[in-house]
Amino acid sequence: MSVSAQLMQGSLKGLLFGCWIVGSLLLVLWLLRITGAGAARRRRFRSLGGDPGRRTLGGSLTGLKPIRHLAEEMEVAELKIGVEVIGAVMLLLAFVGFFGSDAAVQLMQQRFAVGADRLQGFHVWGLSGAIAFLLGSFPYFYVRFRVQRKRHRIANRMIMLVQNLIGHYRPRLTLAEVIVKASKTMPDEVQSEWRRLELALHMKSVDEALYEFARRIQSEWADDLADLLLIGSHYGTDVTESLHHLVGKMQAAKRHEENRLAMITVYRLGTTFMIGFAFFVVGFNIYADGANYRHYFVDPVGKSLLIASSAVMFISMIMVIKSGRKAF
Repeated sequence: MSVSAQLMQGSLKGLLFGCWIVGSLLLVLWLLRITGAGAARRRRFRSLGGDPGRRTLGGSLTGLKPIRHLAEEMEVAELKIGVEVIGAVMLLLAFVGFFGSDAAVQLMQQRFAVGADRLQGFHVWGLSGAIAFLLGSFPYFYVRFRVQRKRHRIANRMIMLVQNLIGHYRPRLTLAEVIVKASKTMPDEVQSEWRRLELALHMKSVDEALYEFARRIQSEWADDLADLLLIGSHYGTDVTESLHHLVGKMQAAKRHEENRLAMITVYRLGTTFMIGFAFFVVGFNIYADGANYRHYFVDPVGKSLLIASSAVMFISMIMVIKSGRKAF
């Protein structure tokens, strides 16, 4: 069997097994969504004083904090697919990564191993698991990076947002009226979150709606804006001068923040490139000198270094996300 055929066979094995798992999971999630809709109706009935009913498994799963957080992030990123699809793709890629990497190691053993190493039958399950975890996390990081870019675009329009709000602000108007009037002339990057703020005003208190808006776009300037608007709303004071002062502070910090956001973009692209380059380096070193196969996949130290490298790359992706939140 040729080299490419063996590698394809291992990857296809993982793909088919992953498809079976994902298909079964999607069927279960579809059933849970149906039961979750019934649970939502019972919760509405309970809020009106009816029988509380039973809590379903579907309601329990969708209520988990990580799933709710991912769903909120996807909403900010304006992704039209559900959390179930992202989870299914993550699981599918994890299986492909696990079985594909195992097939690649077996293939390299047949081609580059010498002596007893060629006859030794073994699997590097730890390394395959690390690659599966790293590859399976790519859809999650795609969502987070897309959210990060969206928030950066909003951050670059925060000055325009506040200036637009100043143009519609009148002390005699209620805060809800000001928000609705300013909606039509908001920058395009902010429109979706501003419309959500309008909708939230009908279901929550003004305080909760404004602070939720600031939390979703993750901007300290948005926190300051929410504080100023609430002060004006609660105490009936004119905060126009304070809003102008906030614009001045944002303009003073704009150049530094633009440089920081540019560095984060470079960091994000560089980290993504580093992962692909790391796999290339390992493959090239083994291709250039077959003896390196033993150093990477037989020597316990070499295997530990590969697993540690995968962990470092995963942590680097996390750090890219964490570095994206700041003032502007």
